[in-house]
Amino acid sequence: MKKYLIAVAFVLGIILPLWAKISFGEFDINQNDEVLFSLSQNMPGTNSYSSLFYSKLSNGSSQSKPELLTCFPEQMELLEDGTVLQIRNRYGTGRYNTKTDSFSWYEKNNGIPVNSLPVSPYSISSDGKWLVKIEKYSLSTGTLVIQNVQSGKTAVLCESVRQSYKSLPVKWSPDGTILIYEKEGNLYFCNPEAVLRKVEMDEKYRKIGRGTINAVNWSSEKSLIYIDDYLVYQINSKELYTLGLYSGIIGQGKAIGRLPSQFNSASDRFSVNSSAKSFVIVQNNKLFTYLKLQNQKHSCDYMDVVYSRPYTDSSASLIDFFVFWDSSDQPVLWLEKLPYDGSKEKGAVYKLGTKTVQVLEIEDSGKPFISPDGTKVAFYAGAAIYVYDINTWQRVADLLGEKIASAIWVNRNVIYVGGEKSIRKWNLLSNTNEVIMLSSAVAGYWEGNDDTIVADTGNSNYYKYNNEKKTWKKTSVANASAKSQNGRYRLFTGTTSNNLYDNALYVRTLSKKAVTKALYEESVSKVAAPKKVALVFDAYDNADGLSEILSVLRKYNVPGTFFINGEFIRRYPSETKQIVLNGYQTASMFFSQTDLVNNPFVVDEEFIRRGLARNEDEFYNCTGTELSLYWHGPYYSVNNDIIRFAKNAGYETVVSYSRLNDSELLAKDTKPEQIIQDYCNTLSKINGGVAPVSVGFAQGERTEPLYNYLDLLICALLDSGFEFVNIQEL
Repeated sequence: MKKYLIAVAFVLGIILPLWAKISFGEFDINQNDEVLFSLSQNMPGTNSYSSLFYSKLSNGSSQSKPELLTCFPEQMELLEDGTVLQIRNRYGTGRYNTKTDSFSWYEKNNGIPVNSLPVSPYSISSDGKWLVKIEKYSLSTGTLVIQNVQSGKTAVLCESVRQSYKSLPVKWSPDGTILIYEKEGNLYFCNPEAVLRKVEMDEKYRKIGRGTINAVNWSSEKSLIYIDDYLVYQINSKELYTLGLYSGIIGQGKAIGRLPSQFNSASDRFSVNSSAKSFVIVQNNKLFTYLKLQNQKHSCDYMDVVYSRPYTDSSASLIDFFVFWDSSDQPVLWLEKLPYDGSKEKGAVYKLGTKTVQVLEIEDSGKPFISPDGTKVAFYAGAAIYVYDINTWQRVADLLGEKIASAIWVNRNVIYVGGEKSIRKWNLLSNTNEVIMLSSAVAGYWEGNDDTIVADTGNSNYYKYNNEKKTWKKTSVANASAKSQNGRYRLFTGTTSNNLYDNALYVRTLSKKAVTKALYEESVSKVAAPKKVALVFDAYDNADGLSEILSVLRKYNVPGTFFINGEFIRRYPSETKQIVLNGYQTASMFFSQTDLVNNPFVVDEEFIRRGLARNEDEFYNCTGTELSLYWHGPYYSVNNDIIRFAKNAGYETVVSYSRLNDSELLAKDTKPEQIIQDYCNTLSKINGGVAPVSVGFAQGERTEPLYNYLDLLICALLDSGFEFVNIQEL
């Protein structure tokens, strides 16, 4: 028991951060009144790193906004046939040109962002000429647009779509000439060139059918697979326009098979091989089925089931999955798991056949990504990136040295690897790598008579800055030393009244009129303290969504409080312990799910005392730990008497700002973005409170549980200026 408690305390110390702030670090000034300084940001929901800035002083102040010299690879994309590497982060969008070996900022935020959000995903065509993105116009919605990379011109595909930090509702054809997109519950196709030139056919003639983007996949450049209910259709890409024009007459394409069970594109996904003869269907993230087409003479025959089994690992819950195909067109299944024992997420790889054969297991692994020719798979785990042969599952290469943030294939033998310190171009054939950009730096120095900029990325690893190309190369420094003054100015860090900053960097004028100013004026501007919000997770009687919730909380590095009902403890003891072992605060939701106000029973003080005590005992017997002395009634249904009874029992009652919260709305098919918008608006008016999210949704009519959009809720609250805290801090 003692070891168990120590482990819990250790995890708590790791994942429950204080409110992160901006902090100025090392600095150096030269005789030309030029300043280098590092600035670190540890924001919820984003990567934590230290950036290097340049500033020129004049009359005791910075002549302009500090210039960023490093570029952290929060997201990377390949543009213009792979000749341009696009790097995006909280500061803006930069582009590295491989032809000129130079870097420049394409778009840049004005100043230092203080309320940073994750970088939204882009969908890029295979030739890198087109990109699709969501231009956000509210906390949870935006406009889906397509953009020509070279000209920057855009066109609107859909006026109102749900914002996403995971993926976009689009799929490109392998050659990048056709885009499939989802709009208002239907699927459409378009030619990007025609859309931008405004000569594309009217949208009603480009409809494929009903469903979400999960209902389609490309099996090859010429073949699109579409699933509607039970039937599987194959559409030749050259016939898309004919299909759109005459769909009322000729139908949705050629039916090639029938599924043994209904396909729901809202919750199910599928993958298909290049010959469009083998499929893997995954229903509700639980049931995995491998099917093959029978004789295609009878197009509506049921497909042969090679393998079908639900996920039943008793040691870990399932977070996500990925399916890809080897050279013999056999499926490979990658499962992303969260162990019940509180350890880090892990990836497990299986070859699917009449039986599953596990070929690999990796702790703390990122998502896999396939080489352009489909022969290799790469993934990063901790401070390394690995490449495996997709057929033999033998390791081909690995690159160590620093924690990986992002990576992208250039071709079958080259990968851009974005680490926490540098961005490297890795050649698998020669097993060599070169640094093209710095991701971060702990300090910067002026070196030599020509005042060359040198950065230290940690452990005395130095890089020299090419001022013309804006790139970095490895160098050696005999004695790196920083100066805090040059005779005209002296620099120092000091306190600030700005709640968003740990400190400020000040410039003291030593000549002429003595004055002290902040180098970056915004760092000393007074701002209101952030409003506080507690994410509350209500575990009633269903554990669906728990693994996703725990994974997102860890990824975004925010605290959460789980209110656990006795029914949940009795049904899901492993999941109850999993919450504790992952270090999250737990509280009581009574021993049963009964509505304490609207029921025929006598709810007196003895009933409340016994119900709370029973839940305590069951939780302790399950986990060996105690619930915190916070509680709320099932469905937040309490009255003044019940609150008084609970207080006499030693409990503090937590109330939701409104009965119209996620728990109450389980019985209604309310869209997640509506709930999120309501939470943000109301919590802003009352200056903070709790934001409830239900674990599982076994009851009611909801088709889209809020837990599936926890990342969107977190980002919307951050965007509204909230600080995440535990219940006791409210």
